[in-house]
Amino acid sequence: MRFDFLPVMLLAGAFATLATSAQAEVNLNAGVRLSQNDNINGSPDTPTTANQLRDSYSTLNACAVYFTPLNDKQTRYFIGQLGAMTSTYNVYNNLDSSALMTSAGLYQKLSNTWSAQLMGRGFSRYTKQTARDSSGYGATFELKDQLTETVWVKGVLDYESSKANLSSYSNTGNAWGLNLGYLPLKDTFLNFGYSHSNHDFKTVAPFRTATQMLFIEASQRLSKNWYLNGGYASMKNDSNYAGTAYTNRVLSIGLSCSY
Repeated sequence: MRFDFLPVMLLAGAFATLATSAQAEVNLNAGVRLSQNDNINGSPDTPTTANQLRDSYSTLNACAVYFTPLNDKQTRYFIGQLGAMTSTYNVYNNLDSSALMTSAGLYQKLSNTWSAQLMGRGFSRYTKQTARDSSGYGATFELKDQLTETVWVKGVLDYESSKANLSSYSNTGNAWGLNLGYLPLKDTFLNFGYSHSNHDFKTVAPFRTATQMLFIEASQRLSKNWYLNGGYASMKNDSNYAGTAYTNRVLSIGLSCSY
């Protein structure tokens, strides 16, 4: 499996060089997360769940984020980001993977409570199953309403196109979601969400999948720059082929830092 954090550190230095304006900033973020996946092989629920495989895995990630205002009122920002991540499985290590990602876009404050963000991205993914190695591009649009000082709601639209070494793993996908954020305490953040995604795979016979997901995420600030994170997601997956529907659950906990 190919993976190298060096490009991330190089771009972090480039972002730091760009931050010559007194208003421009660069944030460096990193984290580690441990997760438990109840159905890593996507085995159908019927006629039996006996073939569903469970495994735990760890994920390391790092990213550099550059942002700067584009107007005097500081209601419009340019955002650039480069990140890398790697996942290592405890039992089924043929699923180990890594990725490099870059993105750029605009944030716009629309009113006292409404804001919008549009980001385009490019990525490369590497696995031990080289047929699944892929690269591609995508875009995400977010519309957010700050309902109160401690509650916000956000709608998300996403599109992605991925080309793999083996064409049957290539696909295009779109998704939409709705998130509710809540700050019950000064240093405690909760995020509740629902998403629906569709993927169209480039197989000889059309193969289309649909995934519905409910999730909750929590973050607790431990000190100025350190955070404890946790999450739970429940997913329902289906396709245009009979007998392939399955469910999955992922529980995770992690530690992250931001400077």
